[in-house]
Amino acid sequence: MAIYTYDDSFIVDSIDATELDNVELKAIEEVEKVGISDAFYKEKAVVSKVYIELSLMQLENDGMNDKYKAYKGKYKEYISLAKNNSSSANVSTMPIARG
Repeated sequence: MAIYTYDDSFIVDSIDATELDNVELKAIEEVEKVGISDAFYKEKAVVSKVYIELSLMQLENDGMNDKYKAYKGKYKEYISLAKNNSSSANVSTMPIARG
């Protein structure tokens, strides 16, 4: 059973639930490995990554290459936003004054 919701029926409808679950677990693992822990950005990145992988599996379908490119851009955007807005990123860029 998928953890997140996938509303893009153009990509998801032809994929069985087991395959979706497998792709989602791999996407979650990848997003965690790049250090995304914020729940909002994690969900957005995982959903985008799942769409990327599913669209790659269906590239022969009309319009799927456009979907792939769009979600690839979204994935990069969410990873970047998550890294720039994380509390650890903000702490590491603060200057430390010595007294």
